[in-house]
Amino acid sequence: MIEGRYELLEPIGRGGMGEVWKAHDRRLRRFVAVKGLLDRNAMTAGTQAAAMQRARREAEAIAKIEHPNVVTVHDQVETDNQVWIVMKLLEARSLADLLRSERVLAIPRAADIGLQILQGLRAVHAASVVHRDVKPANVLVREDGTAILVDFGIATFEGAAQVTRSGSVIGTPPYLAPELFAPGSPGPTPASDLWALGVTLYEMAEGEAPFAGGEVWEVQENIRQSPDPVLRYAGPLAPVIQGLLFPDPRERLDAATAEAMLREVLGAPLARNATATGAATHALTAVSEPAPDPEPLGPPVAAPRAADGHQARRRKRPWLKAATAVVCVALLGTAGWLAAKGVSDDKTGTSGSTTAGSGGGSTGTEKWKATNPLLKIGVKDDQPGLSKYDRKTKTYAGYDIDLAYAIAGHLGYDRDEVAFTTVPTDYRSTALRTKGVDLVIASYSITPERKSASPGGDSVDFAGPYYEASRSFLVRQKSSKYTINDSSDLRRLGVEVCTARDSTYETELPKRGFTMTESQPNTYQDCLDQLLDVTSDVYAVASDDIILAGYEKANPGKVRRLENIQGAEGYGVAMRPGSPGLKTEVCSALRKILAGKVWEGLYEKNLSALMDNRTPPGRPDLTECEGY
Repeated sequence: MIEGRYELLEPIGRGGMGEVWKAHDRRLRRFVAVKGLLDRNAMTAGTQAAAMQRARREAEAIAKIEHPNVVTVHDQVETDNQVWIVMKLLEARSLADLLRSERVLAIPRAADIGLQILQGLRAVHAASVVHRDVKPANVLVREDGTAILVDFGIATFEGAAQVTRSGSVIGTPPYLAPELFAPGSPGPTPASDLWALGVTLYEMAEGEAPFAGGEVWEVQENIRQSPDPVLRYAGPLAPVIQGLLFPDPRERLDAATAEAMLREVLGAPLARNATATGAATHALTAVSEPAPDPEPLGPPVAAPRAADGHQARRRKRPWLKAATAVVCVALLGTAGWLAAKGVSDDKTGTSGSTTAGSGGGSTGTEKWKATNPLLKIGVKDDQPGLSKYDRKTKTYAGYDIDLAYAIAGHLGYDRDEVAFTTVPTDYRSTALRTKGVDLVIASYSITPERKSASPGGDSVDFAGPYYEASRSFLVRQKSSKYTINDSSDLRRLGVEVCTARDSTYETELPKRGFTMTESQPNTYQDCLDQLLDVTSDVYAVASDDIILAGYEKANPGKVRRLENIQGAEGYGVAMRPGSPGLKTEVCSALRKILAGKVWEGLYEKNLSALMDNRTPPGRPDLTECEGY
């Protein structure tokens, strides 16, 4: 029993850096995965304190990563000689097991899994963490196709020592990037994680590792001798794999271009996401020097050189033509739209006119688009009616999505020049700060706290509101323990209420006397899952009425909404502070959308059925657009 709460039941995994147990969370009455970060058998008295400090720091860093393709961390617990991370228990098989049974995967499936791993890695790198052990064994694949990156046992930070005292790199030999062994190497970086992703993609497509060898020196020698592994079955994945497996990290594919190329393989509408050719794996923050790493794998190996004796970076890049083509498609798409500007978009009822809107000084919607041929928008993927992702069609649908297209049309973008990215509630501001997205349209409530974060925090700017939602609760249709008729019963009974982390409800409801779950998840969907679990102590989910209406419609007979409570949530279009030109254009677009019948049409199409076919609520006032 850990901290009187987590009961270890059975080991489910063990490696050189620790152990993973299936455990029971007695407080929330759910099963979780609990991982000890330290291999206590490898610790000596002299290294115990330093190792504990490093594990503690890593645990805190990993807990900050919030992304659908990265394992969810619930808690961190420290005992006398161990640092434990409590994570979501995933019913899934590893990609390694999948490859053992199927050997190779169909190209679309391999590209989809690779894309999800890459998206998870970008969130990891944005949190100033390098995974260091990306491989099929550390990727779980659920039955619905969701791929989740796990096992951060040897994760580290840029600037941290990458070698042991004996001077040897740790990690899994077939996945170690060649630059890790070059004299003066800075150690693991986001680029070395991308190399490991390239190896993983190769295995999925070709059924074997690109560079054979059980020891570090064997693998590195094979890279030096044959830097271009044969690709027989990869087909359209070949340029991506070649780009990720380029020995020189400076000329290796960056994350943004790799993602664009993977989307191109899948035929997804975001395929033009390669317009930014600079590195998209965000710069990391150096931290204090950690304790030396245990378990050396072998002696350092010289950096690979091409057959002509020049550094590997001088080698031809066969993938570059395909990457450039992706960029060119985006630019040509931009040119085509600009040539056809002013033509009505029948799907949204908006116009691509470049005339400046009211309330601002914009001279035309090309202003933002001139330097941003692709409009990147962060959205939710689990809110029926508002914004829902369909894994079969790989498309988003809902009110927020249609509104995003309408805004984009006024900014001069065609529909295929809009890229959607899922952003969990507590990752929205980070996605803006790191420039992963340009706008967030994700039921983002406008609050003074979000507009004026503390120094060093992630403040955002808003245009809007474009919708006013009421506050409400969702409860089980039937409960054998409590009778809940209205919100006052929740307060009186002191039952646990779940809401999304960093939502307005997390701080507001305790002030009103509601009892909250001890640890809030990062999505409302996670709260709904707990509510539907009859063994859970969660008896209510707090959110906006429109979000809860979608969940109620999707789970007939299982849950019901209570009456609305005092307060409203004004949804805004969020952007980075200091973007007055973009805000002017967005405000102009919102004015046109709200002034005409487009707004009513969006409501009727997406939300009226959820709200019992009621007429649209009153149009909100664009208070955040005054002066723009």
